Amino acid sequence: MVNSSQAKIISQLCQKLTSLDKLPPNPDKSLIAFRVTDQVIKNLPLNLVIFTCSTINDSYLFNSKRPWKYVSVNPIGNNLEPDLPTLKKLISQLQSIYPVEVKIIIGNTDPYYIFTQSFSILKSPTDSLWPKYETRWKQYKKNLNIWLKDQEVRNFQVVNWRQWEKDLQLKTGISFETIFNTLLPQIKAYFSSTDFRWEIRRLKLAFGPGKYFPNLIVPPPSTLDIWVKRKFTEYLLQGFFIYLFFPNAILLQNEKPSLLRSKMYQPLISQIFNDKLPVIYPFGIDNTGYQ
Repeated sequence: MVNSSQAKIISQLCQKLTSLDKLPPNPDKSLIAFRVTDQVIKNLPLNLVIFTCSTINDSYLFNSKRPWKYVSVNPIGNNLEPDLPTLKKLISQLQSIYPVEVKIIIGNTDPYYIFTQSFSILKSPTDSLWPKYETRWKQYKKNLNIWLKDQEVRNFQVVNWRQWEKDLQLKTGISFETIFNTLLPQIKAYFSSTDFRWEIRRLKLAFGPGKYFPNLIVPPPSTLDIWVKRKFTEYLLQGFFIYLFFPNAILLQNEKPSLLRSKMYQPLISQIFNDKLPVIYPFGIDNTGYQ
């Protein structure tokens, strides 16, 4: 039962989230209200999540000797940087109404699930490879924490997805990797062929001087096809895991293309729970950019 004080807080939070959202009308409005209500009733902070990518040294992507150097340890230039003024404003305005916590998730599993094991960077990946990646991921998390504090971001927690995924498996026995490998052969059943074609077209444009991968040429079509299938599988399962293990989370979408990236998180949630991970768009809608 919601008391009058809680009802006022819920109303204020929902109004503020609506005012900050750049997607009017947002189809997730009722879901957002439900999650806000549940958190307030339980006297728990508003639970917001946002993804950021590790910065990269792209020339090491297909390197057979030192592929882990693909992961940069310098957070400057990460995709969250241009959105920080908006993020800080959002946190401040919500915090003035009710406690809020923003989980900033480093989506750092591409090297594991997409690149190294799929594109034969090593003919036989060994256990000795991954600790080198993990050392760099841990350092990046540490540096990102420091950088965010220097940028005066408040009420945040940085989550290293790869480490979180491993910790979760130890605690629960639930393996992201096992489910990923089960879903991968079925992935095209969850999305339209238009989604895959768009992704491949945009990915082809991400290589070359001035692009996301400035030091690389476009890989062959067979590699791009594997890449995109694995990327859609990764998003599909990440959305599902957030839904399961970050209760009442609301995603702050800052990826591009905005609506496709949001869509990629949803199908497994919809299939199993007839629900979705609610999303708001405080940073605007960009359906032409690519990250």
